Amino acid sequence: MKKITLIALLLLLSFSAFAQSKKEKEREERIEQLMNQLSMREKVAQLFIFDTYPKPDEKRTSFEDSLVTEYGAGGIIVMDGSVYDIVGRINALQSKSKVPLLVTIDAEWGAAMRFEEYLRYPKQEQLSKLPNAEKFVYKMGRNIGKELKDLGIAVNFAPVVDVSPDNDIVRQNKQKTAIAPRSFGSNPKWVATLASAYLRGMKEEGTFGCGKHYPGIGDTYIDTHDEMPTIHHSKAVLDSVDLYPYKRLINEGLEMVMVGHIASPEIDPSLLPMSLSKPCIENLLRGEQNYKGIVITDAIVMKGISEGRDPVEVTVEAYKAGSDILLMPIEIMGSIEAIADSVQRGVFSLDELNAKVRRVLTLKAKAGLLDKDYNPVVTDIERKVKRAFKRDNRLIKQMKKAKDKAERINLVERPYFAGAQAGINF
Repeated sequence: MKKITLIALLLLLSFSAFAQSKKEKEREERIEQLMNQLSMREKVAQLFIFDTYPKPDEKRTSFEDSLVTEYGAGGIIVMDGSVYDIVGRINALQSKSKVPLLVTIDAEWGAAMRFEEYLRYPKQEQLSKLPNAEKFVYKMGRNIGKELKDLGIAVNFAPVVDVSPDNDIVRQNKQKTAIAPRSFGSNPKWVATLASAYLRGMKEEGTFGCGKHYPGIGDTYIDTHDEMPTIHHSKAVLDSVDLYPYKRLINEGLEMVMVGHIASPEIDPSLLPMSLSKPCIENLLRGEQNYKGIVITDAIVMKGISEGRDPVEVTVEAYKAGSDILLMPIEIMGSIEAIADSVQRGVFSLDELNAKVRRVLTLKAKAGLLDKDYNPVVTDIERKVKRAFKRDNRLIKQMKKAKDKAERINLVERPYFAGAQAGINF
């Protein structure tokens, strides 16, 4: 009997491996097919992600439709509002797209960061102080991955991998840094451990994460939405603190890295934003750290990079510096035309463009977007929202219970969970 069971198990594993190999071969063939079919401009457009809103007016709707139908934009990032409206917009745009869109979101503390129908998880700083934090963050990652996958969203721009200054520095300066509430803390190993758990949880549910904001914006009081900060960290500090989490996550197969709008004299003495810096992206990230995945800019619309720069030129410079995906450019159509023209004239290498596009299409393939049986239309939203609410509510209550128990025996600081969840009395 044991021998029969073993043979059956081996046959099952063999069949599973064969099916997986066949699926991967089909995906590779589909990627090559698209690489041969896409025009120069369509290839460039695959590198662009634009923002879409739940209820765009007629002018905005026409603009977004043109980006998809005429230019072949590669993806969208969904913004705030009702999930029912945004799913309707996703479905509409996907139905018009020649290549399935990479649908993305910034949902660090869950779908509630964008959609009013969901429950909100605590921010990363709060999560890091929980007893059994790694277990809770992993479970949260799975829940978030599941609820996003159910909405047709393939990528979550999370977790934050920035390392905050230690408590002595915070007390000395009498304020927290700009990123502190969104950071897992000041211990690089702990940040890496919790970021790994978050990413692993999402990936197991079919949603990919993104480490941000490379090479690290933990030690600044300036918000890059408003202006560009400068981080004066030595090479030793960069290696042992800021870059440490990335080393581990890259070794674990991190699919995407978001480069921040910060200056680092140690990395690039020209004081260009890291998102425009070839020494940062090509020499450090791809060179020293041997990163093979997708590099994406932080939103180009942010003042930390866009202030005082021509909207087309800054996007072209981000491409030139080494980014694969250009997130939320101010002037997207003009930027697509400018990059395509530069490739056509030989200013930018065609091989480089193809490599960038291939990385984007490979991620789409991993997400199942290029499979023959892929259906981009999302349905049954009400049921999915209700199920997500139950899962999130259950886990948040477990977090609260663990926090309360720890506080009773003085294991954690308080209050760090205050206001973490509307609708649940923390």
